[in-house]
Amino acid sequence: MTRPSEIKPREDSTPGTPYAGFAIGRDLGETRFTITPEIAEEYFRAVDADRALYRIDGRQAAAPNVLFPYMTCALYRTYPPIQGIVMGEVEIEFHHPIWADEDTEVVATGRILDKFERKGRRYVRWEEEFRRADGQLLAKLVNTFHVPE
Repeated sequence: MTRPSEIKPREDSTPGTPYAGFAIGRDLGETRFTITPEIAEEYFRAVDADRALYRIDGRQAAAPNVLFPYMTCALYRTYPPIQGIVMGEVEIEFHHPIWADEDTEVVATGRILDKFERKGRRYVRWEEEFRRADGQLLAKLVNTFHVPE
């Protein structure tokens, strides 16, 4: 079982990355973690999810957004967060279930897509893929966040 706090730095735990430090095209490396039945159950309780919505052919899947607490792990390991980052938008595609009754080793990889300014604010856009250790694509996301001065 891997908790997000075990694999990503927290704001102010290390010097954060300013806007100028983000490099377009930079690979975020690989981050591995395990979603266990305990984590799936804890997440169901935390978000008060209706488990019946996540049954597939009689088998219980985890809520797919169980990945959200891990969303910034690869990013923050490469670019430690600066205090005050504000998430602007996220697009996520779910491709394969994470089964609630088994351990799932997840491999997260990503890269910086773009940097831009809008209305005097600086933004970074990045993408991430979550795959099972066997290569099965679980989810893909694109996220944009504001980096404060």
